[in-house]
Amino acid sequence: MNEPAAAFGVVTLPLLDVRPEPAHAAELASQLLMGETVAVLDSSRDGGWLRVRNDADGYAGWVRAWGVVRASQTRVGRWRRLARGWIGAPLAMIRAARGGGASVSPVFFGARLIASRHAAGWCGVELPDGRRGYLRASALASARRPALEERIASLLGSPYLWGGRSPAGYDCSAFVQQVLLEQGMKLPRDAREQARGCRRLAGEGRPGDLAFFHRPGEAASHVGIALGGGYFAHCRGRVQVASIQADDPLFDNDLRPQFMGWYRPKR
Repeated sequence: MNEPAAAFGVVTLPLLDVRPEPAHAAELASQLLMGETVAVLDSSRDGGWLRVRNDADGYAGWVRAWGVVRASQTRVGRWRRLARGWIGAPLAMIRAARGGGASVSPVFFGARLIASRHAAGWCGVELPDGRRGYLRASALASARRPALEERIASLLGSPYLWGGRSPAGYDCSAFVQQVLLEQGMKLPRDAREQARGCRRLAGEGRPGDLAFFHRPGEAASHVGIALGGGYFAHCRGRVQVASIQADDPLFDNDLRPQFMGWYRPKR
């Protein structure tokens, strides 16, 4: 492996796949979202792959170099300061012209861009690689943070994808991580690490607490967000609401034997 020329970068694709090895045949371990910043740890011999660590949650793996704009630490810091346009819609399209035009790029919930002031329902945006376009102002998160239940409702039906981290496909822990990040709670990437950072509750969880599940003798392998009343939202097949109560129509018979309990992240 070669020492990279710049030790930092910004993700410039809507989604950038993260793999445990520098090869497309390696499994999908996670994804990075447009506007997230990374530390560049290594590069493949031909320079086509970079080993990066996501600044948002510390998750590391290999990505295609074409999805990262290499930058100095100073430039990355400037991007973080200016990229305050946070995507609040599950999916939005950046267009070449105000009001429409050719597609510049899709963007997903949780992505970050540099955004200008709104005008006639649109705002100008700048992508990490310098491309510019226009985005419907309604796609940007407002000063009013949506309620937990409102956000979950906006993501219902999103498909399950192992390693996925967007409404195009979530795995269980990424769904929890991204939804609760918007609520002001930072969590690790994987269910096992999320469980390690929580304390088990004696009683039922309140909305925003976590429900963990595992097979006998294994660490936590599935996670959902408590909604109260025995309900939880999770991504299993798709984002949906389920219950641990056997007499409830939303009871998940497969998961109930694996239920570890209700947990609360340590502050």
